[in-house]
Amino acid sequence: MHEGRAAENRDTEGSPAGSFGALRFTLFMVILAAAAGVLTFGTMHIPVRMAILPPGHRQDYEWLAIAATAVVCCVAGSWMLLLLLRVRRGGASMLSATRDRAEERVRSARVTSLAPLAELRPEPVPARLIVITAVVALSTVLAAALMAWPAWAVVSAGLAPWIPLLFVEGIRKYRHYGLYAVFGAITLLQIGHMGEHSVQVGQVFMTGGDLSRSHGVFGQLDFETVHFTWDTMVWIGLGVLLARFGGTNRWLWLSFLAASLHQIEHIYLFTVYRIDPSFYTNGGLAGIMGRGGVVGSPLARPYLHFAYNVCVIVPLVFAFWDQTVRVYRLERNAPTRVGAGHRALPAPA
Repeated sequence: MHEGRAAENRDTEGSPAGSFGALRFTLFMVILAAAAGVLTFGTMHIPVRMAILPPGHRQDYEWLAIAATAVVCCVAGSWMLLLLLRVRRGGASMLSATRDRAEERVRSARVTSLAPLAELRPEPVPARLIVITAVVALSTVLAAALMAWPAWAVVSAGLAPWIPLLFVEGIRKYRHYGLYAVFGAITLLQIGHMGEHSVQVGQVFMTGGDLSRSHGVFGQLDFETVHFTWDTMVWIGLGVLLARFGGTNRWLWLSFLAASLHQIEHIYLFTVYRIDPSFYTNGGLAGIMGRGGVVGSPLARPYLHFAYNVCVIVPLVFAFWDQTVRVYRLERNAPTRVGAGHRALPAPA
């Protein structure tokens, strides 16, 4: 009996279920501290030059900020409460005998390397085609750079050859893994989105805080409708993933919470952008928590939204890795269940 408990404790420490362990939490805090250091440096030494509302007008749409907060808190809070109640009230009755056995198989395996990355390897796309695509992509990037194309065109030229391969691979992964493949797609897209915000902050640094020249790589898409649509889709997507994987993936809860806070900001910004363009242009783009916003903070808008996205993407990457480990363990210990790995994962919320 004691040996069984000890084995379970050892497994919990090295498993996704123990994902809030000291080492993981320390790494999370180190990344946040590094991001905070970058933002502190920027705020103190490279202030962003942008329109700022007079103090007397910053609360003109305070009611809208309150409404946006109420909507997101009601939706996200109700959803999270519903999921928690399902876990607590359903308990063991929610788990079939098959899932119980799957959980035991998952716990019996230990992962001490990057072996779970095998789940992400390309399957229907041959290696030769990947190499050819890489050569074509590199060639198009070099050609576009030599012709002095704008940054967005150079990056697009490099990404375009990969789209067919990613589409084929994505379809294959979804048929095999279901929502786990969607999990991977959202994580990959958010990494790209984080890259865009990082480029914008870098541009702010290089231009001495000139926001008019700091719109990221795809500056043509730097307007509120795109931001609102993107972040709303990510927020909803994370909510769906939370319903499926939240019972055994606590990092996903943290990412969803950060995305909810970010969503409040974008509901406010998008609404102001649509109903009062003049107010938006003259400083309303600071939003709720940005410098000069309804509540305000030392962080100008580019720095604030960089911080929001760090708080979303870091736990999301941790959550995706934990889910990858679960899929790897399950498929390694249940080879006859190929094609249903995502359905056999234990303890969905």
